[in-house]
Amino acid sequence: MNTENLSTDNEETPEKKPQRHLRAPLEIRVEITSNGQSFTTATRNLAWGGISFESNELFEPGAHINILLYIPENKDLNLLKVEGRVIWVEEDMGCWMVGATFTQFAPGDRKRFREWLLAAVRAFNEGRIL
Repeated sequence: MNTENLSTDNEETPEKKPQRHLRAPLEIRVEITSNGQSFTTATRNLAWGGISFESNELFEPGAHINILLYIPENKDLNLLKVEGRVIWVEEDMGCWMVGATFTQFAPGDRKRFREWLLAAVRAFNEGRIL
């Protein structure tokens, strides 16, 4: 598997956060809910253990969030429900980049996410779109 566009465990540079999971620069639609308010955005990247996304709202590290992942499969969208926790927040050109770890998937969704992410990474590395 060609992983030149992917980051792996424990990479750290002054510009990057330490990463513990294989991370892919995949953009999918997500709905984030926190404190009774929801908004839709897109991921900046995805990993087995979490996501990063753009937000107009400032989150505090440690904040609990609910995440709906809109997983594209063929011509359909499958919704996966995940609970998460904000790990880091940084300002990015007038908005906020947020990194969150997955803390709990709905029953069966962890396996579905892993299978989809593996297929999506393979397709990405081969220049294909799922």
